[in-house]
Amino acid sequence: MPPQYVSEHKLGSVALMFPGQGSQFAGMAKDLISESSKAREILERADDCAGYFLSKVMGGEPPGELDCTRHTQPAIFVHSVALLEEFRSTYSVSPVVAAGHSLGEYSALYAAGVLDFESALRIILVRARGMEEAQPPSTCGMAAIIGMSKERTLELVETCRGSDVLEIANFNAPDQMVISGHMKTVHRAVEAVRKEKRTRAVVLNVSSAFHTRLMEPSLEALRRELGQVSFGQAVYPVVANLDAQTYPSVESEIKERLVNQVVHPVLWEDCVKTMMNRGAKTFIEIGPGKVLAGLLRRIERAATAINVSDLQSLRSLQGTHG
Repeated sequence: MPPQYVSEHKLGSVALMFPGQGSQFAGMAKDLISESSKAREILERADDCAGYFLSKVMGGEPPGELDCTRHTQPAIFVHSVALLEEFRSTYSVSPVVAAGHSLGEYSALYAAGVLDFESALRIILVRARGMEEAQPPSTCGMAAIIGMSKERTLELVETCRGSDVLEIANFNAPDQMVISGHMKTVHRAVEAVRKEKRTRAVVLNVSSAFHTRLMEPSLEALRRELGQVSFGQAVYPVVANLDAQTYPSVESEIKERLVNQVVHPVLWEDCVKTMMNRGAKTFIEIGPGKVLAGLLRRIERAATAINVSDLQSLRSLQGTHG
């Protein structure tokens, strides 16, 4: 069956969004493995590239391994790519722009033709291991702060930091930020939030303090791996987390942005606004979970969010929007 045309005249101008760490779920590749030959081929390539059975981890074996950062990041990327290729084989859509949240930026660069699959996965494997090992286990963490303004969250961070590291890692939406740093300061901030009205704090299931200066030990290996990769020209713009601007075409500048992204906050709210300024009307989230679709509703209620997180949601797109 040829791809079905569901672009501008049915969906409006399309932006692609790709999720990052935290969107994984146990057994997230089971339907891909059992129902899609295209996805199985992608997972086989991933296993060969990774040098171990990443596909088994994505299928839920052994239990708990998926939540280790060294597995989580490559698993989310591979899952996103497999769903993207299924989407492309079913629908003919010409995106106007793309972006990914943290790790998801690599999925966006793959989608736009800047990185090939194996090159992106090799970079992610190095990135994931470096970020996991950057600080001793159980010494650092992250928490989502929901219902608090950006200004009040910045005040909270200043008040609770003390002599340790505590920073805003993700500016996700007007009333949703993620703080990151030494574990005792994160817990101190969470307790302070719980005393505020109409706000809540959720400690995240992550292994370290991502998007802070505490990730600096991971940068050398990442920069070295990036130096071995050739980057192509984007077929449509990709918005960078670092500054919410579209990626430049100069290869050295792309690589430097990807390095700096690890130790700087994700400006996701601004990334969405940049995509909207480029004409995006319909935002299609491709990959595990529905985190970005939820954030979109907090940023701009008028925008349309579509989620493709598994084969069932991909098939339902035809019935709803085809």
